[in-house]
Amino acid sequence: MHMKRTEDEKWVIYSFVKEHNHEICKEDYDNATGRRNKQSGAVARPKKGLQLALDEDDVKVMLEYFMCMQAENSNFFYAIDLDHEKRMRNVFWIDAKGRHDYHSFCDVVFFDTFYVSSKYKLPFVPIIGVNNHFQFVLLGCALIGEHSASSFLWLMHTWLKAVGGQAPKVIITDQERFLNEAVVDVFPDTRHYYSLWHVFSKIPENLSAVMNQSEIFMLKFNKCIYQSQTDEQFEKRWWKMVHRFELREDEWVHSLYENRIKWVPTFIRDTSLAGMSTTERSGSVASFFDKYIHREAVFKEFMEQYKAFLEDGYEMEAKAEFETQNKQPALRSLSSFEKQASTLYTDAVFKKFQVEVLGVVSCHLQKESEDEATINFRVDDFEERQNFLVSWSKSTMDICCICRSFEYRGFLCKHAILVLQMSGVSNIPSRYILKRWTKGAKINQAVDKVSKSLHYRVQRFNDLCKKAIKLGKEGSLSKEAYDIAVRTLEEVLENCVGLNNSVKSVLEPNTLDVLGFPGFEEENCDNCLAKSSKKKRTYKKKKVC
Repeated sequence: MHMKRTEDEKWVIYSFVKEHNHEICKEDYDNATGRRNKQSGAVARPKKGLQLALDEDDVKVMLEYFMCMQAENSNFFYAIDLDHEKRMRNVFWIDAKGRHDYHSFCDVVFFDTFYVSSKYKLPFVPIIGVNNHFQFVLLGCALIGEHSASSFLWLMHTWLKAVGGQAPKVIITDQERFLNEAVVDVFPDTRHYYSLWHVFSKIPENLSAVMNQSEIFMLKFNKCIYQSQTDEQFEKRWWKMVHRFELREDEWVHSLYENRIKWVPTFIRDTSLAGMSTTERSGSVASFFDKYIHREAVFKEFMEQYKAFLEDGYEMEAKAEFETQNKQPALRSLSSFEKQASTLYTDAVFKKFQVEVLGVVSCHLQKESEDEATINFRVDDFEERQNFLVSWSKSTMDICCICRSFEYRGFLCKHAILVLQMSGVSNIPSRYILKRWTKGAKINQAVDKVSKSLHYRVQRFNDLCKKAIKLGKEGSLSKEAYDIAVRTLEEVLENCVGLNNSVKSVLEPNTLDVLGFPGFEEENCDNCLAKSSKKKRTYKKKKVC
């Protein structure tokens, strides 16, 4: 139901969709928020789930924000999970941009439970992707009140529905039993991998006694994981390590081995994790949100920082898109691979690939063995002080290096580049150029109504920047053209400011009463957060809503 205020200060209903209505009474709301506990004669129930993280005012702020965003763009989606006592257990939301981005970058998705497992006050679970500029993309958000398989089953089912039922090719999670169960149930055909940094972060917790007794344990562990060139070599080194450090009865070590295909590099083949799995969280794109949230953050503070995060993300993406489309990267070698990549990759990804091209000079190549289909090379990397095995099949144009650069980052390493160069190949084989890293990653995707209308601020910003560049070129050719451009820009700017100010002055009602939440005041998007906090904001940002 949509309402608006008339000039004579009256409210009128101008739109109502009966099919979207559902019955909800005041008792339901009181149960969900815990308000019933305050009524005289009622037996107080202990707080649990999200009630430990959200109070009544927090619920009000959250629902007002959801209604505000949905009024701004109907593609904003949210869902609330109630327990058998009708108390809020879990919450999920995804904005229109996240739903749109997923269509272009649905290959790898990370359900990040770091803030839940690390006991942050707010049990926040971001669902993360990465765009073609190697930037953090928020594909959904959740507050999980119950750390259980049922909660993550609900979350994954709800998220899948929100993104149109299209499952990702790869899902990355922490190594937790209930996450395993949820992924198997909801995404049976999706490849499931563990975050490397999470596995390594658990070693001190689970194997502290071994680490204290032997200084070389981590050396042996790392050698087994990162330097095993074949499955057989991994097996041999793993069991040798297990016997040497007497880990045969350790349950955690056993679980690592049972799930080895989900995290050991040598088992990760024919896919790419798009840089989402690293040995340290700080090196992962997933850590981008860490600077916006701290362990004791309350909900109102979180929402302010969440909106600041969205603002910063839009600006970073707009800047990266502008530089990719309008600047030609500088070449630093005579390599045909570098030249080819400069025309295909976005600026950020090209710079990462360029490092690999320039690193070829620190490598020395030697043929190890050959059969009818494959040639095996040993590449001595003097920079990393290690040798790498590279397998190359000219007939199928398949190449594989044990450093697993393509599998983990999505582009070829210097070792593979050297082998291709020495084998007379002048261009990167097409299968090793992932579209997700190219300038045209979003081209030829199904464009929905939101995209066509340029509802997303980042899209509007990009469009204006491109037009401003053209205006700058034409307007600077003569004094007369310059004067016309300046006068016109000043007039347009004044009109835009006036329009934006007039929009801010019009109060748009929320629809919480319709959903059975009486007593909530009607207020516009600007006030979704401000009225709920008496404290002065410490982080000023323009509104996203």
